[in-house]
Amino acid sequence: MENITPKKCLIVASGVKNHQEYVDLVKERLGEMLPVPEHNYQRQASEYIGGEYRTWTETPATNITLAFESCPANGKDTAAYFVMNTLLGSAKGFSSGGPGKGMHCRAVSNLLAKYSYVDGASAVNSHFSDSGLFGLSVEGPGSHSKELMGRLIDELNGLKAPIDETELNRAKNIAKMNILMAMEKTEDRLEEIARNFMTFGDLTFH
Repeated sequence: MENITPKKCLIVASGVKNHQEYVDLVKERLGEMLPVPEHNYQRQASEYIGGEYRTWTETPATNITLAFESCPANGKDTAAYFVMNTLLGSAKGFSSGGPGKGMHCRAVSNLLAKYSYVDGASAVNSHFSDSGLFGLSVEGPGSHSKELMGRLIDELNGLKAPIDETELNRAKNIAKMNILMAMEKTEDRLEEIARNFMTFGDLTFH
């Protein structure tokens, strides 16, 4: 709780017709909560050093993730990583139906169609204030861990090869569709506006 301080919090709402009434309601519910003192802690920029982490479970299945440093949320290459994320896609088994299902390119369709021991695959694409991660995760039986790792590396290497223009445009359109669908609900748009304000200091969608 010591990190939840007033300067790190926003209380947002939509459809408010009487601002003062809204302020009074907030004070009524939160007014008795004393603010936590702000810390003078100066956060240092993250430094990506790589590494490896393994954990054991009783399940016979295994999950392998291989990721590399990408760029921060406001980096000029963020859009390119989102397109690559769409090119890789994500899927579990051979399920179909629903928005985006069966529309993914390259990695997921290749892995699940060619190799029976691949139970699932998904791209990794995370962006933070000063760094990011991009990669691929695969799932399958532990008895095929070596093969799963090999297939994962092959698919990531495939991103270095020339990409068909039709496939690339399709990935771009799917990425745009996903963003628009994520903003369909009022509460989702409100949350995005608040997140942008906390991250960038303005109310512009980034």
